[in-house]
Amino acid sequence: ILYILKTIACLSLLLAFYHFFLEREKMHRFNRFYLLGSVIVSFLIPLFTVETTVILPIEPEYIEETIVPNEITTSPINYFEYLLYIWWTVSGILLIRFTKNLWNLAKIIRDNEKIRYKKATLVLVNDTISPYTFWNYIFINKDEFDNKEIEKELFTHELTHVTQKHTFDVIFLELLLISFWFNPMFYLLK
Repeated sequence: ILYILKTIACLSLLLAFYHFFLEREKMHRFNRFYLLGSVIVSFLIPLFTVETTVILPIEPEYIEETIVPNEITTSPINYFEYLLYIWWTVSGILLIRFTKNLWNLAKIIRDNEKIRYKKATLVLVNDTISPYTFWNYIFINKDEFDNKEIEKELFTHELTHVTQKHTFDVIFLELLLISFWFNPMFYLLK
């Protein structure tokens, strides 16, 4: 538990630094690697310890002998075991949700019209959606595409996600959230 608290504290400090000093900068590639690196560094830093030696004067101890009557002892409740069950249950639910979302994306790709566009494939969806990218697929509204209402900058933005393999970042973060759902910093990072 102490290790987990240390990782949360490290990631909090690294994200605070990003928020105050890097977020407004237009170095998108650097910011991406800073954020991904922050996750990795936050897991590594708590593994290192700095040991210091403090010499304290020795004072004599007085031990008083007490007699304890024989009592019936009960075994203590193992709270760690219950926490482990809760962790597995929530992680399992999130893994099922993640798998279902991937399945739904595959279904959307399969069921809708597709058009090749530069290094990507446009998936023309009938639903009203905000454009988004997954792997080499750019999901956009069919009517907006047919009526040429989609700005060129949006295509450029989404193509950048395709070429820079942004989906790896999304999947990496989703897998971290499945395992470490109790870490609020991952939700801020997302």
